[in-house]
Amino acid sequence: MLNFFRRIRKRLAEDNQFKRYFRYAFGEVALIMIGIFMALQLQNWNEQRKEENEFNVILEQLYNAIIYDVDKFNNQLEYMTFQIGLMDQILNHPDSIPMQYMPYALYNGAFDNFKSYQSDAHFYANDLRSDYDNASRNELIKQITGYLNLIRTAEANPFEINRDILTDFLISEHLAYPELNREDLNEGWNIDDSLYYSPARLKRLQMDLKTEKYQATLKTYRSQKIAYRRGAQAKFNHGTSVLNLIKAYNPDVRVIYENVGIIGTSLDGYDDVGGKSTPMLRTDAEEGIWEAELYLKEGTVKFRCNDSWLRNWGLDFGRDIYLSGPAVPDGNNIVIEEEGNYHIVLNLSEFTYEFTKLD
Repeated sequence: MLNFFRRIRKRLAEDNQFKRYFRYAFGEVALIMIGIFMALQLQNWNEQRKEENEFNVILEQLYNAIIYDVDKFNNQLEYMTFQIGLMDQILNHPDSIPMQYMPYALYNGAFDNFKSYQSDAHFYANDLRSDYDNASRNELIKQITGYLNLIRTAEANPFEINRDILTDFLISEHLAYPELNREDLNEGWNIDDSLYYSPARLKRLQMDLKTEKYQATLKTYRSQKIAYRRGAQAKFNHGTSVLNLIKAYNPDVRVIYENVGIIGTSLDGYDDVGGKSTPMLRTDAEEGIWEAELYLKEGTVKFRCNDSWLRNWGLDFGRDIYLSGPAVPDGNNIVIEEEGNYHIVLNLSEFTYEFTKLD
């Protein structure tokens, strides 16, 4: 094409047709400039598409981290509600709890396995990049930043973390911490030893519960639990809002979990005795469905990822229906009451599980 224009330009110059010569010369320059402009536009478009794809990949990782956060905060809400109710019962109706179980009730009210939780969302959010020509993206990043600031403040706030004042108090009163189940730490406390708390110690505890010292400590702890629950509610609400915003920005965002397995005494035990997760098969990547058919003994199981307890799911607190229900992050062990062959389905988009006995 350029050689064609050069030949025309040369012939016009030789014929002294300078007006037409400059016209063609200008057209040649304009054509080159248009070509350069189109090439730059194409390059910019490719760069923007590449950058948008990278943004969506990071956003998907962040989405998965916040999903786990929200489930965790919901778990906190339910457990804090249970503990506040337990404090009310101990304060107002102590006789409704048999005295041999009162130490376990007190320590159950004091138990807090949430305070050390830190979200993975901080890690992924550091790689998000604003685009000043994309208002919806910038608003999304603004909302994500607000959510991260909220949970970062909670993680750094000692009151929000909620020191175990009740545990410290009970130990200072020489009420021994309950004995853990030596055969399986995941089963929690061993309540079968009727002599672990002597009758004399239980009698003294019954009288102590009526004292001003005990009453003041329990009331203070209850107030802290209420404040902590409000914090968990705020984090749950903001996290849910951010999830909806991410889904609106990228409707194709997926829930992704890898290497999901099942572990427990119904198989080879937990990892405190050398047990390993038994792999499950992902049967629906879009919906996050994992399945397995296994022979299970009487015992307990939980689900987890990558042979790690960082991501694990179990039974909803206070629930006594074991073979189906919500898959709760860091939940209780799922009880298998009858041995046999089971078809197991774990849904990690709706966070439910189901065990179907086959024989």
